[in-house]
Amino acid sequence: MKILAVDDDELIRELLLATLEAHGYSDVVLAESGEDALRKIAMASTPFDVFMFDIQMPGMDGIELTHRVREMAIYRRSPVVMITAMNQKDYIDRAFLAGATDYVTKPFDTTEMITRIRLADRLQAEMQRTAIAAAAPARPEKQKSSFAHPIAIEEIKGYVSQGVLQNYVMIMKEQKQFAIGAFAIRVPELEHVHAGSTTEEFAYVITDVAEVISDVLVGSQAFVTYVGAGVFLCVGPKRSLPEVETMQDQLISMLNDPDLVYCEDVKTSFSAQIGAVAAPKLLERREDLRFLERAVENLKQCPAHEALGLGRAERAAGRFVSAHAA
Repeated sequence: MKILAVDDDELIRELLLATLEAHGYSDVVLAESGEDALRKIAMASTPFDVFMFDIQMPGMDGIELTHRVREMAIYRRSPVVMITAMNQKDYIDRAFLAGATDYVTKPFDTTEMITRIRLADRLQAEMQRTAIAAAAPARPEKQKSSFAHPIAIEEIKGYVSQGVLQNYVMIMKEQKQFAIGAFAIRVPELEHVHAGSTTEEFAYVITDVAEVISDVLVGSQAFVTYVGAGVFLCVGPKRSLPEVETMQDQLISMLNDPDLVYCEDVKTSFSAQIGAVAAPKLLERREDLRFLERAVENLKQCPAHEALGLGRAERAAGRFVSAHAA
């Protein structure tokens, strides 16, 4: 695995290099600034697999550097681990919004940092397998992916992948700066859309719905991910999450605006079920993410829920939590 580590502090660079090499990561390139990092990325004979960026650096900071890296097609999904002394929520949010996949605060624990790099390593390997599968010739007999399966969504502000959301939640629980909460949104009609549309068309509709949800949550400091089965998980500070009634009216109105959600293959009107907020329990460990599963289970309390669709959603959320526990 080829790593680019960027920090303006020479001692930190030397510590990162020594730590990584001691744990078997020998292909490490160091850069002293954002500008230096971009030069080394441009000059690299082979692509980098993982990036490690400090946030506070003279000139271009690590958040701007993350923006710049994400603009490069080859690195659109590459793991970016922030290694920084900045533990304020504003910095953490900005880093994840810029495209960071993980966040480690200084002074860092060596074991914790290596754990994060290994997680990034596994993520990179999974991305490579996905890219190979996507590049393989399409077969007419290939079945459509399951409705319960999550779909990758990109370039929507506030939207993150499931793995990144897990990392964000753990960081927020560790910082203990505010009480976090999670709630689930289910759009029941998406199952009908999935049944009657192509895989590509369904992905377009899911992306439109995700963008609408992100727009509705503007100002709430919440992040969103799609867990499959028509269910979206939203996580943010409890005090900033919107009231269900207000959000539901706005959400349904926007979902049924054809300029915002375009569904060509299947004509339908959309509704939305919003579950009650779930929160971590007082003595839950940092790694315990079961409250996200409880957020999906709260959809049972919504009126007129469909048992089949909700069951799929619960299984999807269960896999989401179990994947991290594994």
